Amino acid sequence: MYLRKHLRHLAGPELAGAASGVRLVEDLRRVAAQPRGSVLVLTEAASREAGGYRLDVALRDAAAAGAAGLVLTGDRPAEVGRTAAALAERGGVALLAAGGDLAELVVALDRALAGDAADALERAAEAAEGVLRAGGSPERMAAEAGAALGVGVRAEDGVFTAEPLTGHLGRAAGIVLRLAELAAAAGQPDELPWRSRARLLTELLVAPEKQAQELVARARALGLPVDDWHVVLRLEPALGEGPERYALLETVASRAARAAREIVGPSWNAALAGDALIVVRSRPRDEGRAGLREAVRDAALLLERVRPAGAELRCGVSTAHPGVLGLRTCASEARTALRRSPLPLATYDLAGLDRMLEEWYSSDAAQQAVRELLQPILDLGGERAARLLAILRAYLDHHGSPARAAAELHMHRNAVSKNVRRIESLLHADLADPQQRLALQLACRAARI
Repeated sequence: MYLRKHLRHLAGPELAGAASGVRLVEDLRRVAAQPRGSVLVLTEAASREAGGYRLDVALRDAAAAGAAGLVLTGDRPAEVGRTAAALAERGGVALLAAGGDLAELVVALDRALAGDAADALERAAEAAEGVLRAGGSPERMAAEAGAALGVGVRAEDGVFTAEPLTGHLGRAAGIVLRLAELAAAAGQPDELPWRSRARLLTELLVAPEKQAQELVARARALGLPVDDWHVVLRLEPALGEGPERYALLETVASRAARAAREIVGPSWNAALAGDALIVVRSRPRDEGRAGLREAVRDAALLLERVRPAGAELRCGVSTAHPGVLGLRTCASEARTALRRSPLPLATYDLAGLDRMLEEWYSSDAAQQAVRELLQPILDLGGERAARLLAILRAYLDHHGSPARAAAELHMHRNAVSKNVRRIESLLHADLADPQQRLALQLACRAARI
C-alpha cells in the first residue's frame, strides 16, 4: 500500500481517524488558516523551509488550527528535535514524513481518509499478504492485519476481531479476518514452502547475475520479499572443510527457519549457500543505523538459538541494500565481515573504499573484468597465485615501495622487487603507468574481497 511504504510517523499521536481531509500547503504562513481536522501536506519547498525553529512554529500554528496532521515531504531526517516532538504530542498533531510523488501522496491520503473502495481494497490486499506471511502464528497474523488495516486486531481461540469499522473498509476488514481464521485453522505450515524458498534463495545468491534477475518473478510468487531492503547474516562453523562441517551446517539450517520466525517473524529467510548458512532479513524500507543495530541484536539471539551443543559458530552481518542485486552485495559484505574479524559476531564496516568495491564487485561484469586482468596470475593456482597477488597488492598499496611492501609481507626487499618484475611480465603490465597501476590495485582489492 502506498501510504505504508512512503509515510513515516515522526512524532505526536497516530493520525486520527476523524481527520476531515487533505490540504496542500505551499507557504508556512498559511498553516494557521487551514480548516479544522485537516491533514496538512507541505510541499517540498515548504518542508525545506520548516527546519529548526520554523518547524516548531508550524506545529504551533497547526495545533491552533486544529489540524489532525502535518506531513513533511522530500528528504527529511528520520528524527526530529525534542521541542518539535513535544509540540506535536501536546498539540495533538501527527507529525509525519513522506517521500515519493507529491500528487500521488495527496491522492492516497485523500482516499485513505475518505475510506473509499480503492483504499479499502489496497489495505485488504496488504493485510491478506501479511496474514499469509505470518507463518501460521495467530498473534503475528493479527499484528500484520492490524498494521495494514490501520486498526487493532485481536486473536483469541482461533477467532479474529477488530475495532468497529464501517463502509468499504469495514467490509474489507471482515474478509481479511475470515481469511486469518482459515489460515490459523490450517496450523503451522510444513517445511515444504520453506525448503522451496530456501532453494530459490540459494539460486539468487550463487547464480550468474542475469539468471538471478530472471528468478525475481518466481521469488515474488513464493513470498520472498526480493524487492525490499535486505541485511544478510552469514553463519559459519568454526571448523575446517569436510563432512563434519557440512553435517553441522545441515543441523543449523534445520533450526534456523523456526528460530528466526520465533525471534523476529517471517521477514527472515534462510538458505545454505556453499559452505555457510545465509539468513536474510528483509524490510520494506531502509531503517538506517537503527535498523542495523536491531539486526545485530537479533543476529546474536539467532546465533545462540541455532548453535548445536558443543559447536562453535561465527556470524557476519552486512549493511542494508535493496533489491536482488543488493541481496547479493549483502551476502558478499557478510562474508567479508567474517574474513576480517576474529570475533564470533562480526559486522561489516560502513565506511571506506571497500564498501564501494563491494557493491561494484557484486556484479558479474566487474568479476569478469577482475578475472581477465589477473588471469595470468590466477592460472598459476593455489599458493603461488595467492603469494603473487599478495605481493602485488602490498607493492601497489605502498605506492611502489619494495621496502615498505617487504616490511608488511615479512620478505626481503630484493625478493619483492624480483617478484614484481615477474608479475609485470606475466600481466604484460607497466606498473609505472598510473592508469594500469590503479586498475590493478582495484582488481587486487576486489579479488581479496
